[in-house]
Amino acid sequence: MVRNVKNLAILAAMCGAMTAGEAMAADVTDVLDAADEVYLGSEKVSDPFDISLTPKFVQRLEWAKLKREYNQAGAIRLLNELEYGRTINEFDIDLEIGMYHDLAFRMHLPIIISDQSSYKFDTSSDDQQYHISPDNSYLAPGNPQPGTDRANQFFKLEADQTLKGKKRSGLGDIGFGIAWSPYNTERHFIPERPWENNTGRSTVTLAFDYFAPTGSTRGIGNSNVGSGAHELLFTVAASHRFSFVDPYIRLQYGLPIGTDDYKDYGSNQARVDPGMWGRIDLGIEFIPYESIDVKFQRFVKIDLRGYFKYNAEGRRYMELSDALGTNDECMGAEASNLPSHCQWMAGKWSNAGDQWQELANGTYNGVLKEDGLYDYEGYAAVGGALNLSIMPIQYVTIIAGVAADYEQNHFVTFTKIGKDRVTYQGLDSSGNPQIDDTQKDGVVTDSLVQERSPTFSDSLDRVGQRIKRVESVNLEWFVGLKLQY
Repeated sequence: MVRNVKNLAILAAMCGAMTAGEAMAADVTDVLDAADEVYLGSEKVSDPFDISLTPKFVQRLEWAKLKREYNQAGAIRLLNELEYGRTINEFDIDLEIGMYHDLAFRMHLPIIISDQSSYKFDTSSDDQQYHISPDNSYLAPGNPQPGTDRANQFFKLEADQTLKGKKRSGLGDIGFGIAWSPYNTERHFIPERPWENNTGRSTVTLAFDYFAPTGSTRGIGNSNVGSGAHELLFTVAASHRFSFVDPYIRLQYGLPIGTDDYKDYGSNQARVDPGMWGRIDLGIEFIPYESIDVKFQRFVKIDLRGYFKYNAEGRRYMELSDALGTNDECMGAEASNLPSHCQWMAGKWSNAGDQWQELANGTYNGVLKEDGLYDYEGYAAVGGALNLSIMPIQYVTIIAGVAADYEQNHFVTFTKIGKDRVTYQGLDSSGNPQIDDTQKDGVVTDSLVQERSPTFSDSLDRVGQRIKRVESVNLEWFVGLKLQY
């Protein structure tokens, strides 16, 4: 009996050591440790093993408008087309295991409960904009009557209708990583002088995470949720604890690498993979209450941060793509039988006569097909977040947070027409193109297969036809528990 009580006491000390370690560093720099000894108050205790499990529910909401360029007599205008929304409900499980001192292994398991986009006809307008009317023509500002110059709608969608995209669900892309704090002044903590010279306690953390394409790739005609890409994530963070405040900075760099689902159709294709991205977070953690008693640890932490993120140009599943999969009249139709409102999807071009040669994404083989991947313009996002962590009882922390950001306006169909490789010398007597492949002429001739990108769509990527995402706001909130042992 005495031996069991002793074992329980040692176990409690181990758990207490771990929770105290977390309370001494900002969450972005905190790393579980193992095979270690730490101070709890003035007492030094053994900490041979740490583990945490964090289940949480996350909801992400997106709102934006999808506008379309329209070339009217040489003037490029933005026409109101659709109001776009997206709701993602997700259940995440995060696991972290201390390995040795400030070195930990971690794992992220996302389960997508539902992911669905919605589209409504955009009826808003102002003095600077035109908009598409439900009867398939544009209206000029101040002119309530339909114009005679037509700008075809993407969908047969009435003003009071809402179009729902595929309801997606399933296992997302699982992440695996390691985190290491090579510098942690908590290791040099002196109980008798906890804030000597008011220098506080600093932590520097390095991390590397790999997100595997474990989720089946999302595409037109399926209900999958995977990104279809490997992603490498590099992180460096630093925090500096002063009494009850802990300011921090975090830098992140993400490098997605597409799988075979991101097809390379040839040397004229400018982009194949999703774009890389970078992010910086600046924040401060407030600790209004903290108890690091050996037998019972408790705390309340409030995390307030701002962040800036830049996404470089790349290729991905487009915001409009889910709606394309709902258009049964267009998908799978023979080219010669396409209804007039489907013509925009085809991106038709010809090398000779009016023969159908290519489609957006290079998938044309006599039947209209689409995978939903499009090039997008680089853009920035700026936002902020508020997180709360409360440990009311030993080993259990309640976590909750909310974040919001605003995305810079950017084109979501942005494929380059191709690459200059030859000199075009016109057509011969039989109507075949004549080229000189020994020199370039400084111009991309889109009727030449030698120069045109196979992913370029006349109807979606040409200037005067592109789709732009504007007025984009994203909101995310979460709630969960962090179970620590």
